[in-house]
Amino acid sequence: MNTLPPDPDPVPITPPTASQRVIAAFERLTEAGRPELWTTLRAVEDVLVDAKAVDERVKAGEDLPLAGTVIAVQDLIDVAGQPSGHAVPETSAPVVGRLTGAGAVVLGKTGAAPLSGAWDRTKAGGNGAAVAVALGVVDLALSTGGAVPAALNAVAAVKPTRGLLPAADDVSVYANGLVPAHRALTLMTGGDRTWPADVRLGAGEHPRIAYPTDLPLGEAASLALATVVARLRAAGAVLTPISLPERGFDGFDALIVPTVPEHPGIAEALADPAGVGHRLASCTAFANLLDLAAVTVPVLPGDRRPFGITFLTRAFEDQIALDLATVCTDEPMTPYPEPGEDVVVFGAHLRGQPLNADLVELGARFSGPVRTTEGYRLVLLDTEPPQPGVVEGSATLDGERWRLSPAAFERFAATLKEPFVLDRVVLDDGTAPLAVRCLAAEGPGLDRYESWRGYVRFASTAGPRDPG
Repeated sequence: MNTLPPDPDPVPITPPTASQRVIAAFERLTEAGRPELWTTLRAVEDVLVDAKAVDERVKAGEDLPLAGTVIAVQDLIDVAGQPSGHAVPETSAPVVGRLTGAGAVVLGKTGAAPLSGAWDRTKAGGNGAAVAVALGVVDLALSTGGAVPAALNAVAAVKPTRGLLPAADDVSVYANGLVPAHRALTLMTGGDRTWPADVRLGAGEHPRIAYPTDLPLGEAASLALATVVARLRAAGAVLTPISLPERGFDGFDALIVPTVPEHPGIAEALADPAGVGHRLASCTAFANLLDLAAVTVPVLPGDRRPFGITFLTRAFEDQIALDLATVCTDEPMTPYPEPGEDVVVFGAHLRGQPLNADLVELGARFSGPVRTTEGYRLVLLDTEPPQPGVVEGSATLDGERWRLSPAAFERFAATLKEPFVLDRVVLDDGTAPLAVRCLAAEGPGLDRYESWRGYVRFASTAGPRDPG
């Protein structure tokens, strides 16, 4: 019998080099035909010199997380050797230098004057930085323009807490997705910022989110807000309608607002740039006054009505805004580089269990499920609520990793009573974080279960029987 040979293993796709990505960017730039986006567009030869230098660094084994990423920088932000106002700075702004140091390549500088949008040339598009990202000419853009241009062009924008970035308090990052924007922001932040010791890193499974009911919105903006409210509710969030001047953030983890109330035409924006700009910023202008972190995501881009929703959180709670915004984009989100301590829990502190609220109230962030190596076992303790003790044994256990700020970690540790202690456990990924466990404890063994949830399911259906 004849048989066909097995399919060959797929050949790994080699990622494009920085030089190839720059050439592709100039090709897209030519196809777009939007020279008005740029106040300074660098010569292709000069950009390729930078790209080839990045390629050489990669060949030499250097780890460059943004290798070949093509970026645009708004005119007000310094780029070495590029005109900025009436001067040509010798050095780049720190936020630019950190991106290029990580392998990014600057294509040019964009303007802040009103321009037509990327989706519809008859509509206003805000500034050149957002349009360049939306057209796919660049991967990232830095701008002082805030959230409005992002919403008008259906791109993501992250505006960090004021003072988080060095010497550039009001810079926003535009990207076609939260993951690349978050990656850039992490690199731009660096390690020179002093974070509040009690910064909240998460809002739990049921975050409390407010949304306004008294803003004058057009039909598309109202639909965008209703769409996101429904999506967040389906994800488990608790949504509450409020009147902005009365309630603000009291009692809530975040506030969501339509980024713009409408999408005006470009002719109107050019005829009255100040008036139109003021009207478009009416939904989010208070965010700067209150020193809030803001994350903007596009809504309804498919029907050529690009509106956005902006997630606002208190200063330094940028991570909470990012996590909530991913409900709309379905992107994985890694932790922001705040200081903190990881804690692994195995029992009543798990999500959905009675003591999980202790972690949520401290602003802990769920980092994911974990599994230990062999060497542990669960015993049932006589506590209220019921809890297991993690002691030495020969089994593997399932648990959860949570991250807390330094002050929150201290408060959490203070809540643990005997026989519970914080001691390290070895996980199957080789790490050894602190965990809630018992160095010695007596009680019925739960050796039939690899997790506390497994025992809880047994107890809820089997009743009070011998758990072993």
